Amino acid sequence: MSNDQWNEIDVSQDMLDEIMRSLEELEGSTDLEGTAIVSKTGLRIASSETADIIADIYSASPATLISLGEKISQDLDQGELQEIVIKGTKGYTIILVTGENDNFMLFTNCSKGYKLGYYFHKIRKAYNEMKPLLDKIMPEQA
Repeated sequence: MSNDQWNEIDVSQDMLDEIMRSLEELEGSTDLEGTAIVSKTGLRIASSETADIIADIYSASPATLISLGEKISQDLDQGELQEIVIKGTKGYTIILVTGENDNFMLFTNCSKGYKLGYYFHKIRKAYNEMKPLLDKIMPEQA
């Protein structure tokens, strides 16, 4: 993937490669697919190869869900939003929201609901490993 495909932000190819490698490792160790790092404004930062197939979905939709989820969580005094899980007839979409001051979310899909707890653990662990790289992307770029 060339840096030209990500011309909306200034991220080095080495950094993108490392983030994409982490996403591929997450998918390789689970049944997750379509995994991507997306800014809270809806800009796809990096994704696994399976996410490239459904690239158009990674736009404003997750950002809108996060905004709505944060408002609902705050209004109902449920604390800080951590994740959103969407259950469809064929599987789940999981959006990991890492904190109010964080500019990114991890977006992924799975078909096996009986492993959701395991997936949450793996997703959080993978995101925490990518966080130092993501912190190097300036908020105004995301």
